[in-house]
Amino acid sequence: MALDGLAEAIARWEGRSLDELQRASDRMRADVRSWAEDPANAERPISDSPVYLDRMAVEVLIERRFFTE
Repeated sequence: MALDGLAEAIARWEGRSLDELQRASDRMRADVRSWAEDPANAERPISDSPVYLDRMAVEVLIERRFFTE
């Protein structure tokens, strides 16, 4: 399934080091958890989270780095 904006999000994060990506991933994981725990978001899909595409992009890049570096 293609996601609008994912390629742009990957491009935004592409130049970051693996350490930077891992720190960003930890931060975004906490942001998503906090967003999901907000009662106002109880019925909303996780893809509505403001950091959803960036989190996906960071995870893709981390996985790519593990297999290529």
